[in-house]
Amino acid sequence: MDIQNNNLNEAGKSICWSCKASIDIEDNFCRRCGKGRGKFTPWYYTYWGAVILIFAIGPFSLYFIWKSPLIAHGAKWAYTAIISIITWYVALTVYHMWIFIQEFMAPALMYQ
Repeated sequence: MDIQNNNLNEAGKSICWSCKASIDIEDNFCRRCGKGRGKFTPWYYTYWGAVILIFAIGPFSLYFIWKSPLIAHGAKWAYTAIISIITWYVALTVYHMWIFIQEFMAPALMYQ
């Protein structure tokens, strides 16, 4: 999805997705905050960037997903639901592994 011409105001200028400043349509970057527009948007705000961040930093990737101007609102909710379910599953698995290790090590610790 190209956001190059989205959010046009009455003067034929575009609105920056980050700082909401008025910028020229020809500009690839906001002159006020320096954020890229369209194909110049940073990689971590794209769909594939979100997937990479999910595997790299887990639930902390939600910050970048919700700040992204390229990901649709419905997709943001879908990412949030999927990440929440995966995080819950991983936490539950780690908890069960911890309980198993405690039960397994309990007889060995009794004789020390």
